[in-house]
Order: sequence, then C-alpha cells, then structure tokens
Amino acid sequence: MTARSAADALREAMIGRGGPEATGWTGSFELPPAPRAGATVAVLGAGIAGLTAAYELGRLGYRCTVLEASDRAGGRNRTARGGDVLRELGPTGEPVTTHRCSFDDGLYLNLGPGRIPHHHRRMLGYCRAFGVDLEPYVMETTANVIHLADGRVVRWRNRQVANDTRGHLAAMLARTLVRRDAGTGELLDLLRVFGSLADDHSYDGSTRSGYAEDPDVHDFPRPAPPIPLADLVESGFWRHSFYQPVDYLWQATMFQPVGGMDRIVAAFERELRSEFGDVVELNSEVTAISLLDEGGVAVEYRHDGRPRTLTADYCVSSIPLPVLRGISTNFSPEFDAAINAVEFANTCKVGWQTDERFWEGDADQIYGGISWTNHPITQVWYPSNDYFSGAGTVTGAYNFGDVAAKFGDLAPPERLAQARAGAAELHPQFADEGVVPTAKGITIAWHKVPHQLGGWAGWDPGNPDHMRAYKQLLQPEGDGRFYVLGDQSSPLPGWQEGAMMSAHYVIGQIQGVISRTVPEPVRVPDSVALTQGSR
Repeated sequence: MTARSAADALREAMIGRGGPEATGWTGSFELPPAPRAGATVAVLGAGIAGLTAAYELGRLGYRCTVLEASDRAGGRNRTARGGDVLRELGPTGEPVTTHRCSFDDGLYLNLGPGRIPHHHRRMLGYCRAFGVDLEPYVMETTANVIHLADGRVVRWRNRQVANDTRGHLAAMLARTLVRRDAGTGELLDLLRVFGSLADDHSYDGSTRSGYAEDPDVHDFPRPAPPIPLADLVESGFWRHSFYQPVDYLWQATMFQPVGGMDRIVAAFERELRSEFGDVVELNSEVTAISLLDEGGVAVEYRHDGRPRTLTADYCVSSIPLPVLRGISTNFSPEFDAAINAVEFANTCKVGWQTDERFWEGDADQIYGGISWTNHPITQVWYPSNDYFSGAGTVTGAYNFGDVAAKFGDLAPPERLAQARAGAAELHPQFADEGVVPTAKGITIAWHKVPHQLGGWAGWDPGNPDHMRAYKQLLQPEGDGRFYVLGDQSSPLPGWQEGAMMSAHYVIGQIQGVISRTVPEPVRVPDSVALTQGSR
C-alpha cells in the first residue's frame, strides 16, 4: 500500500463512514520517514492510543516521551489481579483506595475492555506482530439467561426467547398470506423453516428452544412448551440488549488475550523499551500545556510530586477530554469549546471470584456469554476461558448512564451488596458467602477513576454542538503542533480499535499525508449504539 493510498484509507475511516463499517481497512501503515531528523513528540497518556502513537512515531524516527499520570500504563485497559490496588476520587476529590484485589493466583478480571471483534484489524495485527496469544471470547450462548422482575418475574433461556419469538411471528405472518402463486408458496415455506412451524404453519414449540425433558433411550425428545407470545411482548425483553450480539460489533468471532487484556499493554511496553528505551514516564501528571510563540509545545507536569517541563516539536494527547479541560492551556476559544462539548459516559463494573464454577453445572450448563437483567447490575459475563476448572471470576455487573451514576455513588461495600443481590436473582449461589466471598469482590466506577473520569466520549449525532466539536478535534491546534488522540476522537468510542485508528490518523497528519483541515461532512459517532448496541 502506498503512502497516498494509506492516507486515503485513513481519511475515509476517520471523516467518511462512521461506526464499525469504518474498521475494514487492513493495509499496512506505510508512511515516509520523519521530515526532519530528531523531531521530538510529547505523548500525553500511556493508554492504547498513546502507546500506539509512540511506537509508530518512534519507528518513523521521532523521539517520543510518554507522560502517564498514573502508576501504570494502559489507561482504561485494566486487568485486575491479586494484590492490585483500585482507587477512585473520594468526596473531597482526592483519590482514595476502594479495593485491594484478593483474587487467587492466576485469576484475573478485565475491568475495562474485555473483547476484540474479528473486524478490528489494527488490534489483531498488533497482537500478531507482538506475539499476544488470543483465544475466543464468547459473547452469547443459547443457555444464557434473561431475567426480568417488573411485577411477574421471568427467567428464560436465550434459546427460548429467540426461537419462540421467531416461531410466533412467523406463524402470524403465515396466517396473513393467501396462496396466489409460486412466490407465495416459496415464502410460506421460508416461514415454515424460519420459524420451525408445523405443516399447517402453526407454531406449537420447537426443539430449537430446548427439550421438555432430557432424552432417554425410550423417548424421542419433545420440544419445551413455547413461551406465549403475550408473555414475550409483555416482558419487553428486546429493551434489555437481547439483540446486541446480532449487531456487527459483537458478532462472532470475538477474541480476548490469553491471560488478560493487559497482555496487550505489556506487549507495547516491551516493544517500546526494546526499540527506544525507557520512553514511558509513569507518575507524571500534566498540569499545563503551552503552545510556544517560537514554535513547539511546552508541557508542565509533576513527576513523583516534583515539577518538570518537557518541550517538544509536537504534542499528541490521549488525555480524556474531561481531564484535559481541567489542565491549564492557551488553546483557541474554538478548541476549548470542542474540549468542553462532550461528557464521558458513566459506567461501572463488578468482579467476583467464585470458588466454584456453578454456572457450568447440570442446572445451567453455561459456558461463556452474557445473561441480561433489568436489575441495576444489567448483565453478568461468564468467563470464556478455563472451562471445567475450580475457581473462576465473573463480571457481576456492567451498567451505564443514570443506572451507573447511582450505582457509582454507593460506597464499594454497598455496590457489592447490591450486585450480589442482583446476581442471586439469576443464580442463587451468588447469595452463598461460602461460594462467592465478599472479600474477593471488586468494583469500579470509571467516571470516578482518577485521570479517566468516564468510560468513553458520549457523542450524540443529533447534537449540533457535538458536530462542531468532533470536527474541531480531528484538526490540530497551534499550526499543527497539538493533536487529540484516542477513541474519544474516532468513529469507535469505547473501543481500543478506535484508539489505534486515531493514532494512525494523527501520525498521517503530522507526516503531511493527511490534511490537517477536515472537510465537510463529518459524521459524529453514536456512542450509545457503538458501546451498547442499537436500541
């Protein structure tokens, strides 16, 4: 792929089509060498975007220094393991310790990103290049549960809801058709197979929804009685992410790194150190960014509590926008307005160590996937690894928006208590302290995590202020000296692929093969659809 075609592909990905359809470019990232020897870059933030930018810029000959405010690289790519300390902002705005993770050795839980779609080619490419082993991540199994408790409590299997709904609707449509020609006959036959209908095009249940009883040598298995259509409709199951796995971003096959999502961060750190030395400075919180009159950028920061200044030719920042707007800068009013235009999403997770993998037992037979509930925990993720082993870890809540805001306002012990109660409505074993010990539970409210302040940028394509801000953030400030990085300025908010896409795009702008002026139109990403599925 030539540099020009790479630029065209990047431009299309960033300012043309929005959303997951923009991720199909698989070409190599080929750009001309650095325009002048020894050009320097201050990379702010050691999340996936900052690490990607530092690695690729370093390969092009730029001398990069990565400033990371926290004591670890990775940003929202965070995997919890035994001994890890979790912190959030307390009532006074100062960081406080919320948990000291006590998972057993070898157990872990991804507190941030937890899956990689098969069409996220940049991410998969880096994993291949850096030797990060991957395994399948199971988004959905037909044994997963949908639990709804508004008035009448329902606890249905995924396969029941999916196939009984399909059967009822196919039968209803078939009843409206009058056989007039061969085409009508073909459509009726399609509905028969599509809905698993009887020969008279009625629906009385299907083995697709499971068996009424386990088969034995005497009886052929009979289908489970269908859930009445009225009950399905009354439940409103489709409003609780039931069809999210059908959306392109979550379609099989998905992957996860063997041993935890932070294996990707560790691989980037290893490659950077091997090729360029110790370019990542942890515990380095940026306090001011100044575009200098004589050219370049000055970044003031505190390293281990001591003030320092880094001057560079360019500055690329993956600092989350809610954090960036609290830093002293001399940006233009238009750029300041863009930084202040969008809020980050409230989102929380809960992780449990369970001392037995009860969901894999005879009663549930669940091996991966997600169960959904209208309880504030919203969803339960079952591990897609280490099947049939002893202990395991489960994501016992993953919620968003107002639900997450209220959940995050609870003290960590109260979050665990509420999460335990919600998960026990799906699996009573969660109520057993001997099986799911409170001491081995952890929580995180990303909108309260220092240096993060949210899960992802909450872009709304219907908001004209967001239209202006998104376009502004795709363009550098200060005559091409300061650039915003990250999934926050990409068509894939909330995804690591978006962070990498943004890094590649900004590098193209620095190199001059992608225009620093963004033409119309710019399509603003729909953050809700891209992180929670279509509604």
